Amino acid sequence: MPKPEHTILQQLILRAKAMHRGAGRYEHWTLMILALAVGLIAGLAAIGFYVAIGWLQETMFGSSEITLKSVAETLDWWVVLLVPVVGGVIVGQLIRLMPHHRAHGVPNVIESAALHDGRINLKHGLLSAVISSVSIGFGASVGREGPVVHLGATLASVITKRFHLAPAVARTLLGCGVAAAVSASFNAPIAGVFFAHEVIIGHYALHAFTPVVIAAIAGTLISRAFLGDYPAFVVPDYTIQSFWEFPAFFLLGIFAALIAVVFMRGLKEADKRRQDEPGSLPIWALPIRGGILVGLIAIVFPEILGVGYEATSDALNGHIGLWLLLGLVAMKIIATCISLGSHFGGGVFSPSLFIGAMAGGAFGIMATGLAPELGSSAGVYAIVGMGAMASAVLGAPISSTLIVFEITGDYSLTIAVMIAGAVASLVTSLFYKRSFFHMSLANRNIHLEDGKASYLLKSMKVSEIMNKTYYTIAEGASLAYAHNQLVRSGDGKLIVIDKEGVMTGVITLEGLPADIFEEQDEKTLTAKDVAREKPLWVKSSDALQVALNRMEQSGEDFLPVVESSSKPIVVGMLGYRAVMGAYNRALLEAHGRDGKYSRLG
Repeated sequence: MPKPEHTILQQLILRAKAMHRGAGRYEHWTLMILALAVGLIAGLAAIGFYVAIGWLQETMFGSSEITLKSVAETLDWWVVLLVPVVGGVIVGQLIRLMPHHRAHGVPNVIESAALHDGRINLKHGLLSAVISSVSIGFGASVGREGPVVHLGATLASVITKRFHLAPAVARTLLGCGVAAAVSASFNAPIAGVFFAHEVIIGHYALHAFTPVVIAAIAGTLISRAFLGDYPAFVVPDYTIQSFWEFPAFFLLGIFAALIAVVFMRGLKEADKRRQDEPGSLPIWALPIRGGILVGLIAIVFPEILGVGYEATSDALNGHIGLWLLLGLVAMKIIATCISLGSHFGGGVFSPSLFIGAMAGGAFGIMATGLAPELGSSAGVYAIVGMGAMASAVLGAPISSTLIVFEITGDYSLTIAVMIAGAVASLVTSLFYKRSFFHMSLANRNIHLEDGKASYLLKSMKVSEIMNKTYYTIAEGASLAYAHNQLVRSGDGKLIVIDKEGVMTGVITLEGLPADIFEEQDEKTLTAKDVAREKPLWVKSSDALQVALNRMEQSGEDFLPVVESSSKPIVVGMLGYRAVMGAYNRALLEAHGRDGKYSRLG
């Protein structure tokens, strides 16, 4: 117990360190205070990030995000073209300081939570925030929410490192930072909580849920203190005119999914291009080229500059015509893919909202044109399309639906958004696994779409958990010797080898006939005679998933491990219990139940 003379802060630090050492009984309030601290810090960081973007946009375009499109329409064409190019020059120098020459975002947070115990490099996290703020401030067609999520997670990681917290606590606080960042970004605490659990933490266990809620509330209060309490988009009080429209919302989900597939295909290619080494151009020149292309598009379609909230708001209020809506869908997809492929920093959430609102509005105009007396306003379809697109791209239909509700302040379209979002997510999943975030990780050969435990089976090698203690027997050995060796082995398994040490069969105690050890047989039969030939085996370099599949298909509870398939010389044994033990440990860690943190519950 801490001494009475310790200050409150000192007591908090001592108790937090106890979480790491395993000393004493951990108290819930200690984690709650840490969650509150993370929420306040992440909320302040989100506000600072937005202030920096606003200052850059005011300096370069003479307008903040709220009126960026309107002001850009009044600027000379060369100004609209030049600003993104200047941004490209700055970003080109900054990305040279980053690993793999790119700013980090939500995929890196998911990777950190699953594989690195919630640890994120502070320098890279802050530099990513700077790169993203410059990118958005100078007009790159990217989102600001992804960078804010990464910034909140980075600051949460600083606290976990400072207090040397256990991995499970670190992952929970990482979720707290994410929830606070999302909540502060959208003034949407409910969406922040569900986004952190649905996308980052991967479960809704109560021991993690409460701290995340506290952090989300703290982030929201910070946002409301500085920015006020109002939704991101102001829309009329929409209502659905007829229940006959629900088939139209179902079709809108399919329409949004098809556009999402095109968008994600472009993002996938852009992400691959970004991760590859540049060809004819040096790395610093790629953002400049991207800035030129974005600027050329913005001369005709200034709506694509930056986050694009003004144009999104116009679509939600039904102020944009059909052909411009369709044109903006295409141009935003192209501009976002160019921006991210050119190493600008930023996310995909805001572009998804933009594209979804435009696609939904266009669909609504066409749908209501067929039956005007039954159709709602095009703005209704824009809201529904926004939710459907975000659900498909983020792979998070629950939090995407909640975000749409909270940023519009309109809960009357609940069923419509849920229908379209569910359909869009389902259709998109037929083409891409789970989300853009997991697709981006898959481009780096990190497959977390099925969770950490599944990734462990695919990434961990047999050699890491195989038992190097095993028993062999020569082909010509007598049954009496084989019997003694089977008893000695403990598990009743022998590897039969030839003169060169190559495995030719396997003898198991349970696989032998009951009368095999009669006196006459013991004198005439050898180990080769009673061995099971052509046994299944795995290579030491195989993934655990390969071994598990082979065991489940064959019913074997153990497999010999060999170095080479061409010359199967045994180097170990792999048991089913060992594989499942590794899987279960990863599953417990993924749900925040490792040895130390479980004592918090």
